[in-house]
Amino acid sequence: MVALPAPATTDSWAELRIALGETGSIGATVRQLARRLEVDSPAVEKGLDRLAARGEVVRMGRGLWMLSNYETLERRPDFEDAAGFRERFEHEDGIALGTYDGPITFRPNDQLPVHRWWPYVQGYSAEFVRTVIDQAGLSSPATVLDPFSGSGTTLIEARRAGARAIGFELLAPAALAARVKGRLELDRSALERAGRRVLARARRSAPGAPPFLRETRRQFDPDVLNELTRLRDALPESTRPEDEAVRLAFGRILIPSSHLRRSPCLGYGPAVPAGPSPFDRFRTAIAEMRSDLEALAPERARWGPSIEVEQRDARTMELPAGSVDLALTSPPYVNGMDYVMNYKIDLAWLGYASSYADLARLRREEVACDNLPRAETRAYRTTHDAPDPWLPEILERIRERTARKGSYRRDDMHGIVHRYFRDLIPILSGVYRSLRPGGRFVLVIGDSLLAGTYVPGDLITARLGASVGFRIRSVDIARERRSGQRRSFRLRESIVTLERPKGT
Repeated sequence: MVALPAPATTDSWAELRIALGETGSIGATVRQLARRLEVDSPAVEKGLDRLAARGEVVRMGRGLWMLSNYETLERRPDFEDAAGFRERFEHEDGIALGTYDGPITFRPNDQLPVHRWWPYVQGYSAEFVRTVIDQAGLSSPATVLDPFSGSGTTLIEARRAGARAIGFELLAPAALAARVKGRLELDRSALERAGRRVLARARRSAPGAPPFLRETRRQFDPDVLNELTRLRDALPESTRPEDEAVRLAFGRILIPSSHLRRSPCLGYGPAVPAGPSPFDRFRTAIAEMRSDLEALAPERARWGPSIEVEQRDARTMELPAGSVDLALTSPPYVNGMDYVMNYKIDLAWLGYASSYADLARLRREEVACDNLPRAETRAYRTTHDAPDPWLPEILERIRERTARKGSYRRDDMHGIVHRYFRDLIPILSGVYRSLRPGGRFVLVIGDSLLAGTYVPGDLITARLGASVGFRIRSVDIARERRSGQRRSFRLRESIVTLERPKGT
């Protein structure tokens, strides 16, 4: 071991700042920094004390240190930021990035009839879907596809526009939501009767056993848990439209009845005063569903046929060639949300998972994120070539940085990123085959910052689309968002528009 050089200028601790900055919001201990910089621990302690005195670093719990401000962090020469990849994309692919000024996030849907029945924070706005459908200039009858249909925003708006709507969704609670929300002609009286039957049975029954989740008793107050188990045990098991609707109404009240919040990841929110009881919340949910169906009834003559939702992996979808006029979706982002863990409450309470083994199985079926077993990512990255020429450099940079950090939660993140983009290929290929020539595939997707390495997920996805035969029509930036690793690092969410060329 050697000591850090004696300071000659006010920036003499730049290497220490950079090393600490590369750990992001995770931070690092003195020992981890010493090992990474190949110096002794006292030298690191001295440097941290100097930087702390200047207000550049802060000490967290468990001996962790992190930068107090990332905006002035010097980048290593090998760091390529968003601007660099944007220039490469414009030069190599001939597409200048544009902008989209309309609302894109799901939040406005919280106030809209039907869409509000099961909030899905990872979705996009109904207004955005209507804009895309209008711009596509669809002629009747038309077919719209969403291979990651989530809670059904695309499908509902496509049906309201008179189109046939087809969706694929692997997450069972979301597929349930899409099916129920898409049944705009649901018998309102039958819904109300089904809701009354559930409440009557729940009031007569004794409390049941809570689901298998270990933190259930921390997540819900005792009185709330009592009523929720009674409601759950009173739910019908049939697939009649009104019975599935009351199951969705129950799923809708789970998070509001708990100490949890989704913003967007599932976690504990600030303490709030006790709200309505689950029985009251359930009754209100049924009443709102009836009211929303009544509000939309006058437009029924314009609706397309009933939506079609398959609960299956879209990587295996099989649709007739040239049968789709427009595809619109938002795939999971690279190293994005673990949907199974974020919706474990819904999965457990609605009976889609009865053990942690079930959750693990469901996680393995998802598009790759940081939920994959290490053995699988190691095997995968050694047997598959990177699907885009930009990726080898990005993957190697992630591998080097996770190896140097020592504090990053996984050292195989480069394998996960590799697998993620490979997982997108069958989606892109399947949509290409199903689209008619001239049909568009519109994707809402973001970029990422992983282990201090920028990953232009939107641009790589556009390039992958071109590799399977699409023409890149446009890439438009819809909004900025912040990185979870470096809050000062601005990421973006983009709208990638691909087109199957005419004559193909």
